[in-house]
Amino acid sequence: MTTSLEGKLCAVTGGSTGLGAAIAEALAGAGAAVCALARRHADITLPEPLGAGRVTRARLDVTDENAVTRTFAALGTVDVLVCCAGTGSFKPLVETTATELREMLEAHIVGAFLCARALLRQPGDGRIRHIINVSSVAAFRTFTSSAAYTAAKEGQRGLSRVLTEEARAAGVRVTSLYPGAIDTAIWDGRVGFDRAAMLKPADVAGLVVEIVRRPELAVEELVVMPPAGAL
Repeated sequence: MTTSLEGKLCAVTGGSTGLGAAIAEALAGAGAAVCALARRHADITLPEPLGAGRVTRARLDVTDENAVTRTFAALGTVDVLVCCAGTGSFKPLVETTATELREMLEAHIVGAFLCARALLRQPGDGRIRHIINVSSVAAFRTFTSSAAYTAAKEGQRGLSRVLTEEARAAGVRVTSLYPGAIDTAIWDGRVGFDRAAMLKPADVAGLVVEIVRRPELAVEELVVMPPAGAL
């Protein structure tokens, strides 16, 4: 059974470009009121309520605890949270700086933690809600030149697994999505990869919409790969 997203309030972090922006547009296309949150967006006063079937863009640094608290208070009770904010730096471990590692741990783990906690602290009023953490197959597959990114994604995976168990009592579904290579700006400047064979943001975004439209299912972990496999 599929459910309409009309009347739902969705928040998408990392919503300025790439997969996050595609997910925000897809959710709005399904009738939801969507707030796309990203550091690149302007710092605005959120309207009350957000427009159904529309994307409202607002600034949020997901690693800033106070900013996350203020943003979720301004939004009100969120039905669907998609944690898609992240950063990536891909180089051999010996060339990776501690600053780069910390930035990835903060964006992928701390950011997802703060936003998920903010949703769980909101009153759910008995309705089914959903958190989707967008991770990567790098969480459990080994790729060279990605030590810091893999550490961040494995840490996010552990966080999501505990969150899945703890959120049940609150009626919150948690989905950990592990996509393979997606054709986004994260690949800019990286040679030797066939971007034409990668997943397209719109296709993955469509899958996210189908997951949240099926509240009778608990899709806890989902791997989605390009047909060509790991690239």
